[in-house]
Formats: sequence, C-alpha cells, structure tokens
Amino acid sequence: MPAARIIKQLVIVTPNEVGTLSKICAVVHQSGADIRHLCASALDREARFMLAVDKHVAAKRALEQAEYDVTEAEVVELDLENTPAALDPVARRLAEGAVDIEFNYATTGDGSLVRCILATNDNQRAVEIINSESES
Repeated sequence: MPAARIIKQLVIVTPNEVGTLSKICAVVHQSGADIRHLCASALDREARFMLAVDKHVAAKRALEQAEYDVTEAEVVELDLENTPAALDPVARRLAEGAVDIEFNYATTGDGSLVRCILATNDNQRAVEIINSESES
C-alpha cells in the first residue's frame, strides 16, 4: 500500500461564470505557485475549485488579493500504481477503520502513477491506516 501524507488544499467558491478557471490559473501562476492538483465543479450559479499547489501561502494571498473567497483545507495525498482497482485496498482499509471518504479526485502524470486526493472525516486516522499497511 502507498505512503500517505496530509497536504493543504485551497478551496475557492465563486459565481459560475465563463473564464473563471483561466482567471484563477493566471493568478496562481503570477503568485509563483504551481498547481499540482485541480478539481473543479459547478452547480447552478456556484463554482467550486479545489487546488493543491506547491506554494499554498503565496497562492492563497494572491487569490485573496484578486478578491476570491479562499479557504484552506487539509486533505490526504497518496500515490498509487496506475493499475485496475489500485484504490480498492485503500478504500477497503479506510472503511474497515470507520474512516469516511467525503470526496476523492485523482491526477496522473507519466501514466505509471495516479496521485489521489482524499478528504475524509478523519484525515490523520486515514494517514495512519494507509501508512500502517505500507509498513507491514
């Protein structure tokens, strides 16, 4: 099982308007931060962007200066092999440990790995469960 770690994610809630992603990306770029993970969704008139960046303090400051509503949230980041059902043992162990996965998204790089982002009802416990399996 992979090693897990807690990272910071920026959450931006904004009106759902054409071009918002482009504007957010430009602000983050100008801050000197690099987007590592991105998940965006819209429901009716509201859009929500979840970003994990390498320099979250600088990115958050720049987004706030650009008048975006930004909050920070801790999430669990882990790398998995890009194979069928790679997330299954992780999800099963978390369920057995009574850890509820509130949301999940993933990104791929070179195709051999999938980097997963999980938000749970207990991120610290999730990391302990995942990492205890890695050590056995």
